[in-house]
Amino acid sequence: MTISAKEVQELRKVSGAGMMECKAALADAKGDINQAFKILREKGIAKAEKKSSRDANEGLIGIKVFGNKASIIEVNTETDFVSRNSEFHKLVNAILDIAISNSNDIDAVNSKSTELINDAVSKIGENILLRRVKSLEGNIYSYIHNSVSDGLGKIGVIINIKSENLDISDIGKNICMHIAALNPKSISKNDLSSQLIESEKDIIKQQLKESGKPDNILEKMLEGKMNKFFEENTLLGQKFVVDPTINVETYLDQSAKSHNCSISIIDFVRFEIGS
Repeated sequence: MTISAKEVQELRKVSGAGMMECKAALADAKGDINQAFKILREKGIAKAEKKSSRDANEGLIGIKVFGNKASIIEVNTETDFVSRNSEFHKLVNAILDIAISNSNDIDAVNSKSTELINDAVSKIGENILLRRVKSLEGNIYSYIHNSVSDGLGKIGVIINIKSENLDISDIGKNICMHIAALNPKSISKNDLSSQLIESEKDIIKQQLKESGKPDNILEKMLEGKMNKFFEENTLLGQKFVVDPTINVETYLDQSAKSHNCSISIIDFVRFEIGS
């Protein structure tokens, strides 16, 4: 019978065995993956526990910047020990190369990374998962927190900043560090999820119901609490981590004046392991 490449890849993922061993086991099992896994176990090629069934909550965030493009990925492992393994670092960097070449084509990145991940699983002996990928293009700045190697760490940020003055690397770095530290949900309240806003309003209204205050006072209290919510959850509204006496919007305004240019945040991505 014909054994498809997809079936072989699936068996490799759960067993960590090589391609030829998986193909032979599937042929012996007439395409039944569970039976093929049993055959590999009996031969001592696969471990008793299927790797894909084990949680992969550790790992690394990887960032690669190439010209005006940047890609950020999260690759998960089962243990932090493996995330410090040089073989795993090679894998993350190889996937980053694929991500840069394929921008935001997630399907292409996943497809082209499968073989690399399967090979790493068989060498390292742990479940490995490419959890997410994102790319940005423009005037890019990046930051890695808790770095274990160049471009690899536990929290990563990439940001696209629009400005006529391209010599604003200090500003780009400061904003990236701020995002890593305070994890804003959006740039401003204008692009904050409407569902999130309505959910927060409902929670606050429920909390205020029991105060017994008149409706006009309750409206003002609701407005005040929502303004506080926007301040704490949007990048421009947050107190600047380097100087909490001002917010990020004020910092950008001041920086624009000192650099004699306009500065605006177009987009950002923040990945943190397990979040």
